[in-house]
Amino acid sequence: MAVQSVPFPAEAAPGMPSPLDSETAMLLRTVLQPHFERATSWGDLCTRLASKGYAITFRSGHLVLADDTGKPVCTGSMIGSPLARLAKRLGRPKLRTDCTGVSATLQH
Repeated sequence: MAVQSVPFPAEAAPGMPSPLDSETAMLLRTVLQPHFERATSWGDLCTRLASKGYAITFRSGHLVLADDTGKPVCTGSMIGSPLARLAKRLGRPKLRTDCTGVSATLQH
């Protein structure tokens, strides 16, 4: 499966991660993909990713991985785990949106 890296214009989507170079994308995918594949629920996925120093957020309709400082690192699609595929397997995520509706966090 090919790793996808889609650019996001900074002015159109604040808080979105910058596109990853291919080496970084492959490294993240190698480390994190097993956790995405083995998770049995959204809560389980959050716990697994937290053990690696990452958290799931949602921004502008995309699943975004953030580091332990909250900085956006990549989208799920950038490392081969798009939101649509996860939602199909784990169910629709229950989200709490911010007052603008642009970003959200998981309720688990």
